[in-house]
Amino acid sequence: MKGLRVAGNTVLYLVIYAAIVMLVNQALYNWISDPGLKDWIADNSGIVLIVSNIIVLAVYLPLLRWQKISLSDLGFVPARGGSLLLSAGTGVWLGLFIAAFTRLPWIKATFPAISDLVAFVAGGSLIIFVLGSLLLGSLLEEWLFRGMLFHTLRQRLSVPWTVLLQAVLFGAVFMNVTIGAFAALGAIVYGAVRAGSRSLWGSLAAHVCSTGTLYIVLQWAGDWQSGTLGLLALVSGLGIAAHVLLLLRGSGGRAEKGQAVSDSITN
Repeated sequence: MKGLRVAGNTVLYLVIYAAIVMLVNQALYNWISDPGLKDWIADNSGIVLIVSNIIVLAVYLPLLRWQKISLSDLGFVPARGGSLLLSAGTGVWLGLFIAAFTRLPWIKATFPAISDLVAFVAGGSLIIFVLGSLLLGSLLEEWLFRGMLFHTLRQRLSVPWTVLLQAVLFGAVFMNVTIGAFAALGAIVYGAVRAGSRSLWGSLAAHVCSTGTLYIVLQWAGDWQSGTLGLLALVSGLGIAAHVLLLLRGSGGRAEKGQAVSDSITN
């Protein structure tokens, strides 16, 4: 019975999210007739994120209240000591990796959809980027996938399986195998940060730093040579791995210490 409830809530959260995003996309691109406004929306596609994310959060808040799920249940608790800085560092490395990797000539030629996705995230005017991708986009993705879904899936699954499944679900939202697979890899990193920091603030810090770094690097990258891009991708990939391992190792050590204290008290 509990498994059915977990599956039902997972589907419900995702359906709400997908339905609102598709409805807002339909409304902004097909229901507006003013030519000037249509051109502005086309040049600032991040407005879709701003409008849809506000509506989704407005629906989720009363739903969570009705389900008696608190913000602390979602992970809005203080991050494990020292982990917030590591989380932010992971985000910086991830943003650098995405910027460098997706600009590699063979990636742009073989997987243009991935490059288009990155351009969408970092596109539009500065204010649209800040409100849409950097703030509301990061907040909603973490709230839903590393918050609501992480909390729901953990009721039945171990942490590793929860991290993996929330990433698969995030990739599935894109309804495109190539884009979904690439997005899922990023979601695994955010999920690992969420698990390592034991706080949604950790993964949110990583997400904001990743998106911000991506934007800055793309503004400055210019015509970097493929060798430079490849080196940056390699170094940043190693940086991601190192930070995540430090986060997970620290989380494991603390968990073992907590278990030892608990055992000594009960004995």
